[in-house]
Amino acid sequence: MATIVGLFALFFALTSAVAYLCFKQVASYQDKMRKKQKQAASEFAAPAAKESVIARYAPEWGLSQAEADVAIFVAKGFSNSEVAEMRGCAIATIKSQLSSIYQKSGMGSRYQLIAFVTDEICAIANETKTEQRQRTSSVPTRRILPLVGRNKNSEQAALQA
Repeated sequence: MATIVGLFALFFALTSAVAYLCFKQVASYQDKMRKKQKQAASEFAAPAAKESVIARYAPEWGLSQAEADVAIFVAKGFSNSEVAEMRGCAIATIKSQLSSIYQKSGMGSRYQLIAFVTDEICAIANETKTEQRQRTSSVPTRRILPLVGRNKNSEQAALQA
């Protein structure tokens, strides 16, 4: 009987040791993965997302926070009524904000806004890591895109800047 109890105690001790070592290995692996994710996140200035494109251009265009939110929803393909429902306001308010967004950005319609955001996401996705680190707040593609509704004086000023 003493032999059986001794073997059981030995088995319990070995099992506990193996479980402890496994736990330490898993914890070490998780720490390494967290560090890699943080490092990868810090390498990229902004992810290739519609929100980041709008957030990048909102100050340049002079958009308010509400207008930037509406621009994000429109860039994601939501209708005016869906945006109004999500924001808890009237459709007329959304239309007014969209009109202001188009005027400030130099775009004429939601389709131009969607196309612009899509083009910027593609440009960000195709950049190398070095280009992403060197990227400034303005992207040159906006200055060379032929946008209907943009007056010639603001276009020439943008090209000179």
